[in-house]
Amino acid sequence: MISLVKDIPKLKESLAEVIKINCNYNSYKDVALFWVQNQNDAIISMLDGNMVIYNHNANCDELREFIGVISPLSVFSDADTLNALFGDSFHKVCVVKSEHKFKTDVLSDNLGSGEIYKLLNVNGLDLPPYEYFAVDFCYRLNHGQLKYFALNGSCVAVCITDGQAALLNGIASHKKGMGTVALSGVLSQCDAPYIAVCENDVLPFYLKNNFKHIYNAGYWRKNP
Repeated sequence: MISLVKDIPKLKESLAEVIKINCNYNSYKDVALFWVQNQNDAIISMLDGNMVIYNHNANCDELREFIGVISPLSVFSDADTLNALFGDSFHKVCVVKSEHKFKTDVLSDNLGSGEIYKLLNVNGLDLPPYEYFAVDFCYRLNHGQLKYFALNGSCVAVCITDGQAALLNGIASHKKGMGTVALSGVLSQCDAPYIAVCENDVLPFYLKNNFKHIYNAGYWRKNP
């Protein structure tokens, strides 16, 4: 049985879907929706129509029926879960992890949300409309749940944190070699472990920067 809950169990795994759910709970507990299947077999969050599923030992047949009723705009989870729910009809991404201690002597520029958005607005990054981005960015930043590193005109990296791990939420380089500078800059502000979600063609960048590929995840999106 899948039940709507106000509080979720404390999730400690360093997984992309766990950090997303924890951050939704920490930041938007009063507006996001949360469900639990049976004895924490699955933990589910939904914010602005975007669903995240952490599968511990889920009944995927029940999850599929549940998704059909709730009708989210998108679902993020590990690739095995998405395959069980949707077959091949989802976009696969890589999840990478590092416990390397990143250090940098380069100081970030102090930029506003509009300048950060402009730097992130490159091919390959799926950004929400600026109005939504600005509110979310400022809220998480002011509550200590978001870190960023940016050099105006050169690079930017943003990560969210649930207090246990950091999830890289976007990185863009406008000059050769600056992606590594941005990565080191933002992660030097956070405690390990670090998680990132990336396309397969970006995987070599993370591997050469002390990350390891740990599993595949993906996004299913509702047809318009």
